Amino acid sequence: MTAQRVLLGAVTIVTALLLQVTVISRLPLPGAAPDLLLVLVVAFALAEGPMAGMVTGFAAGLLADALSVHEMGRLALAYALAGYLTGLLHDDTERSTLQPFGAVLLGALVSLGAFSMEGVLLGDPRVTLFPVLRAAVSSVPYDVVLTPFVVPLVAALVRRLDVDPLHRL
Repeated sequence: MTAQRVLLGAVTIVTALLLQVTVISRLPLPGAAPDLLLVLVVAFALAEGPMAGMVTGFAAGLLADALSVHEMGRLALAYALAGYLTGLLHDDTERSTLQPFGAVLLGALVSLGAFSMEGVLLGDPRVTLFPVLRAAVSSVPYDVVLTPFVVPLVAALVRRLDVDPLHRL
């Protein structure tokens, strides 16, 4: 892990969080809003593997938790788990064009399930069947729709960091 990769992760997480809070959460969409941070976590997991997905997920979730009304650490754990599990799909060889869509679907369902179970365990009265089903039916498909915009961009940025600096000249 280089300083450039840490900086790339930090800049993309803060940018995604700002977009999530200022733009995406205010869109007049039916159901729950898409989760740009989760799609970013899955993109890093696919590009760099399970450990990068877990670390990115934890950092993104912790920042999102700081701006939320729920208990600190709930999104951090949910995103870290989703990042690790989707990172297991990381493969340096040529992959199917549908793999990122499946990975985002898996990550969204894992994150939603983990966050919901944490809420049940912590006695959060807002976690009931209707809001969880609403998020599963609306937010998860929105996340999948964001896939072709986020995953290739993150993959290109990560590949750019992998290029030997002497070969760029």
